Parts: sequence; C-alpha cells; structure tokens
Amino acid sequence: MKKILLSLLVIVLLSGIWGVLRFTALMQGWLLTPWAAQGDKAAFARVLKEEVDNQHKGNAAYALIENGKVAETYFVSVGNTVNERSVFGVASVGKWVTAMAVMRLVEQGKLDLDAPVSRYTKRWQLPEGEFNNDLVTLRRLLSHTAGIEDGLGHNGFAPGEPIQPLTEHLTLAADADPGVSASVIVTKQPGESWDYSGGSYNLIQLIVEDVTQLSFQEAMQNLVIEPLKLNNTYFQVKREDPLLAEYFAEGQKAREYPNYTSLAATGLYTNIEDMYSLVLANLGNRAELNQSTAFLSRDSLKQMQQPEAFVSGQPIWGAGVMLFAPSDSGFIVGHGGKSPYLNASVRFDPETGDGFIMFQTGNDEAFASNMATQWTLWKTGKPDIYLVNNRMDRVVQDIVFGALLITLLVIIFWVWRFKHKKHLSAL
Repeated sequence: MKKILLSLLVIVLLSGIWGVLRFTALMQGWLLTPWAAQGDKAAFARVLKEEVDNQHKGNAAYALIENGKVAETYFVSVGNTVNERSVFGVASVGKWVTAMAVMRLVEQGKLDLDAPVSRYTKRWQLPEGEFNNDLVTLRRLLSHTAGIEDGLGHNGFAPGEPIQPLTEHLTLAADADPGVSASVIVTKQPGESWDYSGGSYNLIQLIVEDVTQLSFQEAMQNLVIEPLKLNNTYFQVKREDPLLAEYFAEGQKAREYPNYTSLAATGLYTNIEDMYSLVLANLGNRAELNQSTAFLSRDSLKQMQQPEAFVSGQPIWGAGVMLFAPSDSGFIVGHGGKSPYLNASVRFDPETGDGFIMFQTGNDEAFASNMATQWTLWKTGKPDIYLVNNRMDRVVQDIVFGALLITLLVIIFWVWRFKHKKHLSAL
C-alpha cells in the first residue's frame, strides 16, 4: 500500500511540475521563434512583406511605427490600387475608438465609469432579470465584464434594406446570427467574468447618443474625429467615398459593405493615415510622441490601458482596449476587428511609441491579426492572447501525454525494482 501511495505522490508531483513548465513555456514564448531578432526592423519588415505578398487574396495595407513615427508602409491589391488614404471597414476596432469618446465624456463630467448605466439611458433600459442591473457600469461594458453575453453577431443589413432602430436592435436584433438570443440582457453576475460582448457596445452607443443628444456619428464627429483632424474616418459606410477600398470576398469577388445598427460595435471606416493619428493620441505616457496631448489625459489613458478583465489569471482587457501581451513597460495594447473576408488589427506600446496597423479584405481567416501576432512576438518575445488561445489545446494535450508518460515510467521503475530484488534474492 505504501508503494502505491508513494507512486501516486510521485506521479502527481512530477505531472504538476511538468504541467507548470509546459504552461509557463507557452506564456513566456520559450518554444516560439520570432521572424527576426528583436530590434532588427529590416529583417522583420522583409519577412512581413514576403508573407503579405504570398498570402493576400484582396486588399492589404499596413504600417510599422517606430518611436511614434511611421517607419514603413506597404500596400497590395488585386483590384484598384490602395494606399495610406484608402478607407477600409475595420469592424470591432470601432470599439476602441468609441472608448476614447466615452473617456472624453468622463473628462467633461458627463459620464461616470462606475455609476449604474441606468443613470444615462433614457430611451431604453436593460430588462430585469436574475442579476442586479445596477452593477452594470460603463467600466464593465468597456471591458466586457458586465455579464452581457455576445448573443448578436452583427451581420448588418444589405444596401437598400431598412436599418433597424437602435432601441429595437437592443431588444431583439434583426441581423443576429442564427440560434442566438439576439437580445442585450444580463445573463451573468456583473464584474465576475469576461465575455466578449458586442451588445455591451450597442448599449454604450445608446448612452453616448442619450447623453450628447446627438446621433452617434455626430457625437463621434464632435468627440473624436474633429479634435484629431481625422479626414477619412466615419461610422456607417459612405459608398460614394472615392477612397473606399474594394471589399473582396471568396474568389476575389467584390461584395458590398453592409449597413449597421451597431455602429459602436462594428461600424467604423478609416484609413492608415487616420489610424496612425488615433495611435498617437493614445501615447499619453510619452508626451513628446503624442501630437494631441490635450485629447485625453494621462489618467484617462491609464484607466483604459490597465487590466480590468482576466482569463485563467491572465490580464486580457482594459477599459476599451485589448491587452495583447506583456511588454517591458506594461502591455502591448490596441484592438482588432473581423467580419467575413475583412480583418483589421491595431497594436502599440504606449511607452515606446512602437506600433503596427494592418487592414485587409479578401482573406477569410484573420490575416491582419496573424501578422500583428508576429509583430507582437517580435517586439516582446511573448505570444499574444490569440496565440495563447490557439495553442492551449496543444498544451493540454502535451500535459496529459506527459502525465501518462510519467505514470508509465513509474510503473516501469517498480517492475524493474521488483525483478532486480528477485534476482538478488536468487543469488
């Protein structure tokens, strides 16, 4: 019996050590190889260009930012030529820009991040349910911790099709994915867990409109677009815009950008030039790099960029920004966006002023995000939250396999020991 208990103890102890080592290897990027040595921009840029040339199926545009300055741009297309002024739909990147507007309203004293959102909603209220809606705050909506599940999908409405009013959309979205609730409702205890929620940003859109008494586009114009002198940024597609990049789909077929009710969640259109200005406006910790130091205070930027949401103990989200990976000075932050055959990613280090912007249409996989993942790995030596999530199943398999191997080795040891003792006894 003692041998069995000792064997179990050894198996559990060694399996635990192996599991910790394997998980740590994933989080620290020990088994990952960046495209280039850290600091070797020329080598990284060369590989990046090759990857984009080999993989793009439609339009792609990217910018590498070093110390707050655009160090390199690159553009490819299978149709009309694109450049730094070409306008792309960037989907959920609009959540980050919306968060900036919220912080502007906080600085103006019109919103409180930690007050119940019912204080600000006039045209629509969260339905009563199992949980206390007064615990739903703007900080929790911004960080996807308000307990509101992502039961929508935001497929949008075809050109010429009526666009559903926002209050109706909050109650029952007409463009939701099949088989989902399609309603913005609290389904978990607010503040206890992270659940990515486009519906939370629909509610933020309502709050911005109700507090400013303006349409969302007008409010964003006043709060963000005009102060930062963004020339080609808007919510809801402008089909007549000559700078609008073609939206390629499968087989390099052009498709129409849809219209959205959910503008804050997925309705942003912009270009590399304007997105660079938005990045600069978020470099509050490096005032010499921030050309718009009066746009948001350092305290506001700190509140946006500090951890608010965690998964498995790892910080993954702030108040409106994703925390992609730890850096020497804090986190690589920003946001991504994806719709069918459309992907965008914006990432930057608020301390160093280094960043990466990429937009694309035509590839159905998260092509821009995959390139941004490589940029993050090159800059930090650590995997981003996407890479960690994509490899977690493999890590679990490795841990289980390691535990089985340890068990087998312990059994082999006791069999060997038994035979060895028996052999010695025979002598």
